[in-house]
Amino acid sequence: MRFGSDSDQDPVLVSVSTTRPRLSLLFDSLRKKEKGNQNKSRRDEADRSIAPEPNLNPSERERERERRKKSNLFEEEIMAWQQPMDGSHASGSKAAAAVADGPGTQRTQYPYVTGSSIIALKYKDGVIMASDTGASYGSTLRYKSVERIKAVGKHSLIGASGEFSDFQEILRYLDELTLSDHMWDDGNSLGPKEVHSYLTRVMYNRRNKFDPLWNSLVIGGVKKGPKGEEKYLGMVNMIGTHFEENHIATGFGNHMAIPILRTEWREDMTFEEAVKLVEKCLLVLLYRDRSSINKFQIAKITTEGATIYPPYSLKTYWGFAAFENPAQGAVGSW
Repeated sequence: MRFGSDSDQDPVLVSVSTTRPRLSLLFDSLRKKEKGNQNKSRRDEADRSIAPEPNLNPSERERERERRKKSNLFEEEIMAWQQPMDGSHASGSKAAAAVADGPGTQRTQYPYVTGSSIIALKYKDGVIMASDTGASYGSTLRYKSVERIKAVGKHSLIGASGEFSDFQEILRYLDELTLSDHMWDDGNSLGPKEVHSYLTRVMYNRRNKFDPLWNSLVIGGVKKGPKGEEKYLGMVNMIGTHFEENHIATGFGNHMAIPILRTEWREDMTFEEAVKLVEKCLLVLLYRDRSSINKFQIAKITTEGATIYPPYSLKTYWGFAAFENPAQGAVGSW
């Protein structure tokens, strides 16, 4: 491509690769100018269509012009939001660009509906797990019949504290996992250890995408292995940290229930003794955790399978001196 001049100098040769960016900038400026002219003509038409009243004084006419100007800007903002946002030319505002960045369904970026603690422990015949059935909308105890303990396949139980919608998403992942395992039809089935390993990868993967699932998950189960019946209990949190233990408590229970479990848990506990210990932990949390309610659900899993019992309430006593007169013995001036 050649660019000449009116002088007697030799023409300058410019490559096509050099001119393409210039042409692109030229076309962009022409498009912006054309769009600006269209917006100006639209505002002029609006001004002509709504002529000022003849009895308006100069100050009122100025206010009327400002009102029309704001109205036109609002219409332009609406039109910008209605444009297709594929990430390449999203306009209108920073919020519109943020929406365009994430294709597909947007998941929870901050917990809204949350469940409280999960208590779980091993006993002589299997694993027992318990929680209340409350779910809080922010700091409001909004839902009182939310079950947060579910069976996974034949050998596992899962309980979750934290964001309930994220727990529902995890259950969909587990449904796909168990269905895929069932389709092999090879006589084997996923045990609690495999489910726990899978969930650690899921939680860590979502953490690395800066889109975590806001849950602490407890996985327990029993499966026959080379050494006989193998009881398993583990947990994983929202950033993928995981471990196995004989007794586990999440949420506020990690502070209030773990000391009780460390003191009173035994490996040879019967089911009845395990239920009493779990109920003691739940009662302490009911007294101390504002997110807890007096409606609890207990589940167990043995070699015979999983059993999730219907919710029930515990007898409470609120006549403690610290509850009736909390200021007595308090330290501090306020």
